[in-house]
Amino acid sequence: MNLIGQKIGSYLVERELGSGGTGVVYLCRHTLIDRTVAVKVLHDEFAHDADQVARFFQEAKAAAEIGHPNIIVIIDYGTLITPDGPRTYLMMESLDGESLDKRIHKSGLTLDEIAHVMSQITSALVASHSKGVIHRDLKPSNVFLCNRSFDPMFVKLLDFGTAKLAAPAPGTRRTQYGVIIGTPAYMSPEQCEGKGALDHRSDIYSLGVMLYEMLTGTLPFEGDLREMILGHTQKTPDPVRARNPSVPPEWEALCARMMEKAREARFQSVAEVAHALEDLRGHAAAYDAFRTAREKLGHSGRTMIAPSPDTAASASRNTIQVGLAELVDQPPPPPPEVFHAPVDPGAACAALVNDVRHEAFAKALMLQPPARWVTIRALAAAAGVAVPGVIMPDAVVTWLLHPEDALSAVILFLSPSTGWRAITVAPRARW
Repeated sequence: MNLIGQKIGSYLVERELGSGGTGVVYLCRHTLIDRTVAVKVLHDEFAHDADQVARFFQEAKAAAEIGHPNIIVIIDYGTLITPDGPRTYLMMESLDGESLDKRIHKSGLTLDEIAHVMSQITSALVASHSKGVIHRDLKPSNVFLCNRSFDPMFVKLLDFGTAKLAAPAPGTRRTQYGVIIGTPAYMSPEQCEGKGALDHRSDIYSLGVMLYEMLTGTLPFEGDLREMILGHTQKTPDPVRARNPSVPPEWEALCARMMEKAREARFQSVAEVAHALEDLRGHAAAYDAFRTAREKLGHSGRTMIAPSPDTAASASRNTIQVGLAELVDQPPPPPPEVFHAPVDPGAACAALVNDVRHEAFAKALMLQPPARWVTIRALAAAAGVAVPGVIMPDAVVTWLLHPEDALSAVILFLSPSTGWRAITVAPRARW
């Protein structure tokens, strides 16, 4: 297919800009007002594939719904009649500059430039995820650095063709189990497994791989498809500083957190990534405390989970599943007579999360995923905080998102052996 010289509405196709796996992009110029646009047209082999056409429409819908300045502007979507039959097209704004992958391999980026690019990508993804849109194919070739008068590195995020919408259009099939969509070098472990149950944290991992490449000039895992998938799912990448010793430790920590194998151990939102970018050293210290606590608790691979009440009778460890409603709605049972606390342990727990002297405790707590329990003594030891003696030895703690205040967290304390529990609200740690 060659559309050069043909007209699409009032636009004349002038030249080809590039070709990808599913389509060709042309530069088109308005015949009257001299405006240029980019038009993407599906390859012949995909033009009559209902799924590909639906995904093409999804790209237009996803990008248009978000409406963020760092996301490509979609102008039109339609069908072009050609001698070889109808062709679906997508009309977008024309961009002047270069893709991020070309910039990485041509001259690389300084740390200030990386921070600038990352802040714009995270801003676009915050808007995307707030609309229920997961990109699923983040990679440097889908990030365009525009040369604007006010910013020579103004980011435009491209290609939402594989994006997952929270509410797919009628007739659009959801991703099936066992179907892998994305670019293997940048896919999250859960994406490589092809289980279909992806969320926004998959984009965080892919962005982490991009950051790894920006910092080192290399991919964390290379080779054929099998080697890359094994790398993402089973292997630990070389530390960033092992490949580029000039990278500051705080940047290495940011990248490592984004590329945690377990999505529960990654940042839980792109907004948290953006906050960490604003205070890299603060995040590095908090993340180091988290990893230290994880090692002390014996969970080197995944998340910090408190032991179940029957640990003494069983060597296995399980997650204690207790919801906020259970703790609030049910009155606490009276403690056994054998337990006598001369001081209210609830006040001691509240001090652990609200007293500035114990700030490290709350930060370490909220570095783990919400609704995961950890023993108070283990967490306090990892954070370097002294535990008040009035707290029961088996007491555990977790946190939940506040239902009405995004800047606050609900902190829950529980003693499995006595049934004692306490609830307090505290400012949410940024990481």
